[in-house]
Amino acid sequence: MTINFTRFFEQCFAEPALQPAGLLLAIMTVYWSLVMLGAADIELFDWNFEIGVDGDAGIFDAGLVPFRFLNLGSVPVMLWATVFAFAAWILSLLIHYRGPAQADGVVVAEAFGLATVVAKVVTNPLRPIFAITEPNLPETMIGRNCVISTLTANSQRGEAHFTTDGAPLILTVRTDGSELAKGDVATIIEYNQANHTYLVSGKNLGAD
Repeated sequence: MTINFTRFFEQCFAEPALQPAGLLLAIMTVYWSLVMLGAADIELFDWNFEIGVDGDAGIFDAGLVPFRFLNLGSVPVMLWATVFAFAAWILSLLIHYRGPAQADGVVVAEAFGLATVVAKVVTNPLRPIFAITEPNLPETMIGRNCVISTLTANSQRGEAHFTTDGAPLILTVRTDGSELAKGDVATIIEYNQANHTYLVSGKNLGAD
């Protein structure tokens, strides 16, 4: 007994119920082929699904919650889409041949719904691999020193340089009451998220 694999694969992609998932899988195959050839980047089609957490998130931010829940934004979009496409095609195949009486639209809807869950579960362990830790977050700068860069810095105005591995950051600072001069070293003690200023404490090096 021989198995006609050509006929089998033709049926897998030719059946109307399998075409949507098969098309997605074909697109992903072309994309990864281009990546391997160096003609495309893995982050070429990535989108930003970050959600505002400062209390002023709008309707658009709220609409991103389901995407973040599904790990979109936590892993590369095209990697997620590849898992989804492969799962959708396999599930379409199984559902169609186990229940051939079902309408094509029902098969596609069931397969895509289940594939979304599969993509979520499969990509969960991958999230730490693609996690990006942003450097110099305000909360990580508390307790560290900066150098006043304006002629003076007081409770109303002032700027300071904060040393990093790259170019220094220019911080908008306010003092805790004392007036500091250019070149004075101050310690960051608080970050005001409302006006994006840093409260610093230090001693005027020219004072008695």
